[in-house]
Amino acid sequence: MTPSLEVLKETIKRLIYKGNYKALERILEKSHTGDIVSIFRYLSPQERLKTFQILMKINLQKASDVLYDLDEDLQIEILRSLPVEDATRILLTFSTGEIAEIIDKLPENLQKALLEKLDVEDREEIQKYLEYGDTVASLISEDYIALNENKTVADALSIVKTAPSEIDIVYIYVVDDKDRLVGVTTIKDLLNSPLSAQLRDIMNRDLITLRENTPKEEAIEIFKRYEFFSLPVVDEEDVLKGVIYIDEILDLISEKTTEEFFKMAGAQEEELFYTNQVLKIAKLRLPWLLVSVIGELFTAIIISFFDDTIEKYLPIIFFLPLVAAVSGNVSSQAAIITARGLMTERFTQFPRDLISTVIKELKIAFLIGIVISFIVGFISFLWLSNHILGIIVGTALLFNIVIAALIGTILPFIIYKLNKDPAFATGPLTLTITDIIGILIYLSVATMGIRSIIG
Repeated sequence: MTPSLEVLKETIKRLIYKGNYKALERILEKSHTGDIVSIFRYLSPQERLKTFQILMKINLQKASDVLYDLDEDLQIEILRSLPVEDATRILLTFSTGEIAEIIDKLPENLQKALLEKLDVEDREEIQKYLEYGDTVASLISEDYIALNENKTVADALSIVKTAPSEIDIVYIYVVDDKDRLVGVTTIKDLLNSPLSAQLRDIMNRDLITLRENTPKEEAIEIFKRYEFFSLPVVDEEDVLKGVIYIDEILDLISEKTTEEFFKMAGAQEEELFYTNQVLKIAKLRLPWLLVSVIGELFTAIIISFFDDTIEKYLPIIFFLPLVAAVSGNVSSQAAIITARGLMTERFTQFPRDLISTVIKELKIAFLIGIVISFIVGFISFLWLSNHILGIIVGTALLFNIVIAALIGTILPFIIYKLNKDPAFATGPLTLTITDIIGILIYLSVATMGIRSIIG
C-alpha cells in the first residue's frame, strides 16, 4: 500500500472512530474511486459498511462504481449488511448483466425486493439468468460494437471514434440484416483496408463462439485454448447476444480456485459473505466436522477391538498419530492430483484412466513407503531397543501408505462418476476414510506380526 493510501485508510478509520461523519463525507467526495476501492479490504466490516453508507448518501453513482470494482466477497458482504431498501437502491444502478453476476449469492428477501423494482423486461432477463445456473449467461457483457456487414470501413472507423470510453475495442463484430453473427474484424484490419471496402469483404469468417448455456468450465477451457481477449455469445440461431471478456474469465478462474480450496478444507465459500456472523459460519462448517467426528468414533471403536494387542504390546499405540498423519498426507496428495486431473480433463475415461492412475500412484506410494517405513522402523528400534518392533511398525506403515494412496486415487473417480465435484474428495471425506481404514490396517498388520514373530 502506498503512503497516500495508508494516510487515506487511517484517516477514514480515525473519523469513523470519532464519529466525525461530516469530515468523512468531504474526504470521500474528494477521493478517487480507485483509491477508495484499494483501501476497502483494510477496513473492518463495520468500517466498510459505514463508509459505504456515507458514500451512498453523498454520491450514489460513485458508491455504485466502488461497489462494482470491489472483489465479490466484499460486494456480497456489504449488500447483505445494508438495509434491504438501500441494497436495492444501489443494485438498481447496475446493468442487468452486472446484477445477474451476483444475484444468486444475495439473500432471498433482497432478491425478491430487487426483482419487484425492476421493469418486466429486466425482471424476465434476470430470472432467465437465474435459471441458467452455472453457465456463461451471467458473464455476458453488452459493451461491444456490432456493425452490419454492408457498412464500409469508413463507417466503421467513424463509429469506433465516437464509441463510449468504457468499451474496450479490440474486435468489431459483423452481423447480417437479421443480427446473426457472420464475421469479426479488428482495428488493425480497418486501418489497413480501403475506406470504401465493405466489412463483408475484410472480415474473418472463421468464428469461435459461445452459447448462452455454455457451462462456465467449458468457457474457461475455450479461452485457454484460443487465447482471445473476448468471445462472442450467440443463441441457437446465431444471433449475437453479447460478448464475454477475458477479465470475467480470470475472475471466474479465481472464484473456482477459491471454491476448490474451501472444499479441500471442508468449508464453504459462503463464509466470505458472513464476515462477522459467527453463528452462521459455525453452521456452515459443522456438517463436515460432524462427518469427521463420526468417522473418528469408528476409529475409536476399531482401536478397542485390538485391546489385547495393545495390552500385550503397548508401544504399538505410540505410533498411531504418526500413522494417521502420514497416511492422511499420502491420500490427500493422491486425491488432489487425481481431482485436478479430472477437473482439467487430463483424464476422464473411467476404466483406462483409473487403472493407469492407480498403478502410477501405487508405484509412487510404494517407493515413499519403503523410505518412510525404513526411517520409522530404524528410529523405533533405536528408541525402544527392540528390532522386532521396528520391523512390525515399518511393515505395517508400508502397507498403510500404499492403501492410503489407493483410497486417495479412487475416491475422486467415484465422486466424479456420481456427477459431483471431485474436489470434495480432497478434504475431510478422504482424511476420515483414510483414518478409519489406515488404523484398521496398521493394527491388523501389527497384530499378525506380533502373533507370528513374538507369539
